[in-house]
Amino acid sequence: MGGPFEKVSRSPNENLWPWRNDVVAIWNLARMWYFTQNDDYAIKARDILLAWATTQTEFSGRESMLDLGDYAYMLVGGAEILRGTWSDWTETDTATIKRYFKEVLMPASNPYGEHQFGAANKGALALVSLGLMAIFNDDVEVLDSVVYQTRTLAHIGLRNSNDIGMLGDYLRDQGHAHGQLRALVMLAEALWSQGIDIYADFDNRLLSAGEYFARVNELVSTTALPFGTTDAYYIADNTNRGWRGGGGGNIPLNQIYDAYVLRKGLQAPFIAQRRRWMPVDSTSFMFLKETDSSTATPGPELPIPSTTSITTGFNSIDIGGAVPAGKANYESGLGVWMVEGGGDEIWSTNDSCHFVYKAISGNSAIIAKVESVENTSLSAKAGVMMRTSLEQGAPRAWMAVSNRGQVEQNMPNLAVYGGANYGNKALDIPDFNASYRVKLERMGNIITGYVSPDGTNWAATDVGRIDGPVPDTIYVGLVVSSVANGMLNHSAFSNVQITGGDGAALTVSPAAPAALIASPGDGVVPLRWQSSFGAVSYTVNRATSQGGPYSTIASNIKGSSYTDTSVTNGTTYYYTVTATNSAGTSDRSPEDSATPARQLVNIATGGVANDSANDQSNAGAVFDHNSATEWFYSGVTGWLEYDFGHQEVVKYYSLISASDKVTRDPKDWQLQGSNNGSTWTTLDTQSNQSFTERFEIKTYTIASPAPYQYYRLNISANNGDTDFVGLGEFGLFTEVQQ
Repeated sequence: MGGPFEKVSRSPNENLWPWRNDVVAIWNLARMWYFTQNDDYAIKARDILLAWATTQTEFSGRESMLDLGDYAYMLVGGAEILRGTWSDWTETDTATIKRYFKEVLMPASNPYGEHQFGAANKGALALVSLGLMAIFNDDVEVLDSVVYQTRTLAHIGLRNSNDIGMLGDYLRDQGHAHGQLRALVMLAEALWSQGIDIYADFDNRLLSAGEYFARVNELVSTTALPFGTTDAYYIADNTNRGWRGGGGGNIPLNQIYDAYVLRKGLQAPFIAQRRRWMPVDSTSFMFLKETDSSTATPGPELPIPSTTSITTGFNSIDIGGAVPAGKANYESGLGVWMVEGGGDEIWSTNDSCHFVYKAISGNSAIIAKVESVENTSLSAKAGVMMRTSLEQGAPRAWMAVSNRGQVEQNMPNLAVYGGANYGNKALDIPDFNASYRVKLERMGNIITGYVSPDGTNWAATDVGRIDGPVPDTIYVGLVVSSVANGMLNHSAFSNVQITGGDGAALTVSPAAPAALIASPGDGVVPLRWQSSFGAVSYTVNRATSQGGPYSTIASNIKGSSYTDTSVTNGTTYYYTVTATNSAGTSDRSPEDSATPARQLVNIATGGVANDSANDQSNAGAVFDHNSATEWFYSGVTGWLEYDFGHQEVVKYYSLISASDKVTRDPKDWQLQGSNNGSTWTTLDTQSNQSFTERFEIKTYTIASPAPYQYYRLNISANNGDTDFVGLGEFGLFTEVQQ
C-alpha cells in the first residue's frame, strides 16, 4: 500500500502515484475476491479503501478531475464489488465510503462549479467521475444533474459532436479523442445499469462516434469537418491517425459494441473490424460480452431552443456612445439583414456597438451567417449577441466575424471556466471569403457560443454562466461595431434565425451535405451524413461504379442516417446524398463507398494447438483470441498447428503481429491442411510479408477451401531476427451463417 495521505494533488502533483497505485490495487483485489471467493482479497481491498477514506481530506490541483475520471471505474467499481458481493462488508463501511466520495472526491471532480468544466475530454472525465460516485452514493440529485449536463452541455457531452460522429477532441489528437470517447461511454454504460439510456440520444450518437474513431484509426480514408471545443477550433485533421494506444480503444469500443450490436441489434462494422485484433488486457476483458438482453429507457425530450427565420420585429439601440446612430433593414429579395453601426469596440470589457435585438423570455437561440464586414477597421466585427440588459457593461456574450478573417468570441461579466481571458478568443477559420456562421444559445443560466462553416456542424467554443439573479428575459440579436467610432460600418447577415422568429424569410435551396460516411456491414451499408441547413428531407443515391450513374434508393428521409439493406455482400457500392426543401434540391454530397461483407468468425476454439517444438502451451497463445499473448518460438523457422478434432472448412486465415520486435514477425510461410496429421496439402503461400505495426492484422483468402481436421502454418523465414519468431494470433475463419 502506497498511502494513505491527507492530501493528493494533480498539477502540481503531490502523492498522486501512491493514490493511483492503491486505487488499482483496490480494483484488482476486489476482482480477485469476486473470481476466487478468497476472503483475503476482499479484506485487503477493504483495508486500503477505508484507509484512504478515513485519511484523505483533500484532492486538489488544476487537473484533479482528470485523474478522478480516469480512475473512477476502478475506485467505484472496486467499492461496488465489495458492497454488492462480500458478506463481511458493513453498512458502516458504505457510510464511510459515501462520505469520502461526497466530501473529498466529488468536489474535486468539478472544482470550478456547475457548468464550468474543462473542454471535451476534461469535462467528460469530470462527468463520469461524478456520475459513478453519485450512483454509489444513491445521490439522485447529483445523478440527475450529471445526466442533464451530459445530454445538454455542448462543449463536453453528447452535443460536443456532429452528425458524422466527430467529438470535440477528434481533431486535437487521437489519444485525447479516445479519452473523451472512453469517458462518455463509461458513463453511458453506468447510466444504462440505472435504467437510463443515453446511447439512443441524437440518433445513436455514441455509435457514430465509436465508428468514426475506429474507421479513422483503421486508416480508412475519412472526411474530417472543422470542429473543436472551448480549448481550440480545429480546421484541419493533422492528428495521428492509425493510433493504437489504449489497447486500440478496447474498453470504449467493446462497450459500444455491446450496447448497439448485442442489445439494439445494430451493426458497427469498423468497430467489429478493430475488435479482430485489439488485445485483451487485465481490464478490458471485464467489458467483453457474448450477449446482453438488458433494457433501459431513453431520457425525456431536451429543452434545446428552436429557431426560425426573422424578417421583422427587431428593435435597435446604440450602446456605449456608439455614433452615428445605427440602423437595420431586412432586404426581402436577398434574404439579407443589412446592419449599420458605429462604436469603439466590444472586445474584452469594451461595450460600444449597435445592437439589433428582441427581448426573449426563457431558453433562446440566435444564428446568423455573416456575409460581409465593411473594412472600417481591421478589428471591425459583426455577429450575434445576448445580454442581460441594455445598459453598457451588462453581462453579455457575443460571437462575431472580424475584418481580420477570424471568429472572435467574448463573454464579459459571465462566469467562464479558466477565467474571462479564457473566454476571449480569436479563432482561425477556413476560407474567410466564403463567410462563416455564428450562434448563441441560452439554456437556463448557461450561454453557449458556437461557430460553423455550414449552419449544422456547430462547434461550441465558448460557454459562460449568468450569475444570479438570473433574469427570465434577456436581449438577443445582431451586433455591429465599426471600431472607428464616428464612422458607420455596413455589415450583411443572411440565414438569420431566432427563437420566436416570424418564419417569413425567403427559402433557398439547401447546400449539399458536407460529408457522407458509408460503412461495410454484413448484408447492409449503414450511412451517416452531415445534415444541411434548411433541409427538410434527404435522398440517398447509389451506384456500382465510382462517380455514377446513380439511382435513387431512398427518399424523404427526415434524419441524417439511413441503412441500405438492398445490397449484396462482396459488391462495392458508391453513395451520395442530396438535401431538399420547398425551394429545391441540393447538389450531391461527396461520394463514399463501402463493400458489405459476410461477418467472419474465428472457429479456432476448443481444439488442440501444437508447434514444431511440441510445446502445446506456447502454441496455444496464438489460438486464445487475444493478441496480447504471444507464441515466442526459439528458432527462425517452425510450424504452428491446430487440430479441430473434426473437419472444418476454413475460408480465411489471419495473422496478428506480436508486441515484439518487427524482425521476429513471420515473413514467408505456407498454410497447409491435413486430415491425418501427416499428409499435408498446401492451401496458400505467402512471401515477403511485413507488419509495420504491433498488433497489426493481415487476413488472407484461401482460394480453394476444403474440409480438414488439421491446419498448419509452416513458417520458412522471419523478418531478420537470428534467434526467434514471434506471433500474436493465428486465426482460422469462416463466414457467419445467416
